[in-house]
Amino acid sequence: MTRLSSISLSSLLPATSPAASLATRLAALFVALPSTLFSALFSALPSTLFSARFSARFLAVFTTMLTGLLLAGCGSKGPNPATSLSYQGHENDSDSRYLLAAYPGAAGTRLDDCQTCHRGGQVTYRSGKISTLNPCSYCHLVPYPDQLISIGVPRNYQATLNPFGLDYKNAGRSVSALHAIAGADSDGDTHSNRNELNALRYPGDAGSQPGQQSAPTITVGMNELAGHAPYDQFLLMNSHSQQYDSYARYTGVKVMDLLKWAGVDLAGSTSITFIAPDGFAKDFDLEELDSPYPDGLYYADLDPGSFAEPRQGVVKYAPADQLLQELTDGGVLPGEQWVLIAYERDGSPLKASHLDAASGRLVGEGPYRLIVPQGTPGAPDRGSDYSPSGYEDGYDYDDEKDHNAGLCVRAVVAIRVNSVPDGYEEFDWKNSGMSLLARKQLIIYGAGVAAD
Repeated sequence: MTRLSSISLSSLLPATSPAASLATRLAALFVALPSTLFSALFSALPSTLFSARFSARFLAVFTTMLTGLLLAGCGSKGPNPATSLSYQGHENDSDSRYLLAAYPGAAGTRLDDCQTCHRGGQVTYRSGKISTLNPCSYCHLVPYPDQLISIGVPRNYQATLNPFGLDYKNAGRSVSALHAIAGADSDGDTHSNRNELNALRYPGDAGSQPGQQSAPTITVGMNELAGHAPYDQFLLMNSHSQQYDSYARYTGVKVMDLLKWAGVDLAGSTSITFIAPDGFAKDFDLEELDSPYPDGLYYADLDPGSFAEPRQGVVKYAPADQLLQELTDGGVLPGEQWVLIAYERDGSPLKASHLDAASGRLVGEGPYRLIVPQGTPGAPDRGSDYSPSGYEDGYDYDDEKDHNAGLCVRAVVAIRVNSVPDGYEEFDWKNSGMSLLARKQLIIYGAGVAAD
């Protein structure tokens, strides 16, 4: 929720007005009060507190403005948490706030995330391939259906809920609802929801129980990655909504080479999930990682400087010293295209990511980023937010193109080999991810993984 400081409130009032000093004391109160109390609070203030300039009419406008600003930071009504690490875009949902109001100890932990109420799901692609998607990717199929999936797309958001999420929804989706189902055992693992939440375990997953040992992990840092022969890959990063696509040269390690170095036994694994500390995750089947992708294509002279009107530009290219001499317009990109864990872009280390306090979003690419080539190579296109452009040059956003940049997880801190063996607890990447980021490390865990 957006919070207004006492300084910003005071600055809106006449400096000599008693209301200015009062604003400092009221600011903390405003951020804790329900929005419906704001008007009543202001109307109860004696009119003598305000100077003649601060008229009743201005007070009404100020009340409306303040209420609007405070409400703008909230998706819907509900109590304020101390913090929320829910995946970006969902951290202001009322359900997140309700959970933290009922269980304050969950703030900033992996329970402070969509997975507490949502589940992953199995889907079948038109090609016949079967994949198990993580909760993030599975839930996003509701607003953003994948036309390549023929079976398993959830009908609605309720279909993505786990047993705890369903119980919570049926009880009324409120703080009271959470208290009402606290003594229930939603996932049937003999532990009450209350006990599981207090132990920072998932109450909707029978495989997550209090007292369970965490899954074994292997820690990887720059020293380990630098011990591999670097793999350079020049490719198109085609984005969904950003103004420009980009051609860039990434340096890193092939994912399968990294897993083999770590001694991971892939015989019993089903897929691999790459996870960022904000909860963003992408899943890949082993065959998507164990063979090269189709040859990429190069399209020249689409940068802003190549057009009379720079805003017509579509692509930002790597620096001249990073462009390969053999590149030709419309030609095939040299070298095989693989899924990588990259640590350099255009000859320089990836910019370290950090959590932006103002937006709650991760900023930056690195220190490690998953790089996924286009599965269906094609030309660049403008972002969806910049189309239609009016130029009619064939480069406006095309939903049928392979926008591979959206698969390239930034700030990767965990690689999960699915599925986590029975009897082990999921690694707490939500609570540990930012510290891994600061130490420039990532961990590998799950099926076939033996501890360091």
